[in-house]
Formats: sequence, C-alpha cells, structure tokens
Amino acid sequence: MIYPGASATDIRCDYALAPFDRLANEMDHKWGIDRLVELVPPEMAERYGSAMAKLNEAIDSGDAEQVTLRAGVCIRGLQAMDRKATELGAQPASDELWLVQADGRQFGLLRDDRGWQRALERHPGITLLTEREMVMAIEAWQKTQAAQMVLAVKDAFPGAAVQAAKDDNLQDEIPW
Repeated sequence: MIYPGASATDIRCDYALAPFDRLANEMDHKWGIDRLVELVPPEMAERYGSAMAKLNEAIDSGDAEQVTLRAGVCIRGLQAMDRKATELGAQPASDELWLVQADGRQFGLLRDDRGWQRALERHPGITLLTEREMVMAIEAWQKTQAAQMVLAVKDAFPGAAVQAAKDDNLQDEIPW
C-alpha cells in the first residue's frame, strides 16, 4: 500500500481508501466478485458506477480531500446496494463445490466461480476449477488422440470405465 517514495498526499489517499477497500472486499466475499451491482436495480448500479468514476478521478488527480469524500460516498453506495440486494431476496454467491481426489491431489469443482474465496477458506490447499474451465478442458481433451481412443473403447464397450492411462507412445502397434 505504501512505498518508500510515497508523498504525504499519496499516503493520505491510500489511507482514505482503506475503509472502502475493506468493505468492497467484504461485499465481494459475500456476494461474489463484482456481483453486487448485478443484484440491484439498474438505476442504483448506475449511481454506484458514477460514484466509482468520481472516486477514480479523485485518485488520478491526487486530491486527498476528494478521495476521502468520494470513498465515503462509495462506502454508503455499497451499504445501500447490500441492503437492497438482501431486500430483493438475492442469495450470496454459492461456495458449494464437488470435492474430487485424483492422483493424490484434491480438486474443488465449483459451479459458481464467484464463491471461490469462501470455498478456499473452507478447503485450503485445494485446486479450484470452475464449471466453465472443466467444460473447456474436456473440449480440448476430446481433440486428442488419447481421447479418441478412450471414446472408441466406450462406444465399443458400453459401461466401460478408464482405470488408468499412459501416454508413452500412442503410435505403437497393439501386440496381438
């Protein structure tokens, strides 16, 4: 936050932003990253966008008084949006995941990627993958020669399950 070459104004701006940053992180943690503005009426989201634009202008200009004023406005905006989202019945981002162990590693497969912070708190050290990332990986895998072989086996032997796979040399002749 503070670097050795920071001016007095830089430090004042950084410290004025600290309460806003803390609350913004709390809202991201509760609702999901950048999701709160999606949960409130467009007019409210636009007003918050305007407040954020003015805060950014104050930061860019290095005006500590304006940064302090604008950070306060944004804090009140976050609080109002939090109340409105709750009033409208919005649900916090889901941190539900499907835990899978493979080859001694633990993976968390998330349906809602916006709940990743809480998922990691509940399951430290796991590798998180989102539903979208899983689909992209499967699509990429399906284009490989190994996948074509596995899929051909599954077509030929319905109900077959792959127990292990090696990719030593897929071009070898089958010895029979």
